[in-house]
Amino acid sequence: MVKRYRLDEVAKIEKGKIVPMKKNFTNVGLPLITAKYLKQLMLNGDIEQIPKINITFKKDFKYAPVPAKTIILTKAKLRETNKYIYQCENEVCVANDVVAIIPNETIILSDYLFHFLKWYKEWHHLHHIPIDVPMIDIQLKMVRLLNTIQLLLKNKESLMTAVEGLPQHFDNFSMQIENHSKNLHHGFDQVQYLYNVMLHKIFQG
Repeated sequence: MVKRYRLDEVAKIEKGKIVPMKKNFTNVGLPLITAKYLKQLMLNGDIEQIPKINITFKKDFKYAPVPAKTIILTKAKLRETNKYIYQCENEVCVANDVVAIIPNETIILSDYLFHFLKWYKEWHHLHHIPIDVPMIDIQLKMVRLLNTIQLLLKNKESLMTAVEGLPQHFDNFSMQIENHSKNLHHGFDQVQYLYNVMLHKIFQG
């Protein structure tokens, strides 16, 4: 059974309240995600490198902290082509230039919504985005497969770097290793294509 909802019926949509200033940063506390650091997270995924917000300052902002599994987006702008999306594993704070989406996981899994928003990408009028939501057990099956593919793609760069560095250790096999490297590149391209096809089939029907 599949039921259609508006996004604001299955998730709380919050705009960040904090305007970040250097004096508010500290070595302890919660990471503060701004549009700048959201882009950085998309490149390396290292939340530990994100500046943290002063705990006392945090208390003055009711909607600044968001829980684990929140999905964070750049604010949609008509002229902006680069849009960034991140799903936090732990509690974080959000700045005024990003949007936080907190799913109601009794209806929709955060992972399912995350993959949907990566596919949809028309983030104007977020509250009114329509989304078809299957039963939780069906969502689980879908996200297990999608997450497995995403994990493989996430490790692409480290795997490619490791393979491309092998010739310095095996001089007699450099040609074979180079061919394996090319095949690996092609394989990752195919995996990315498969992921895109699966998103389309799941969310377009």
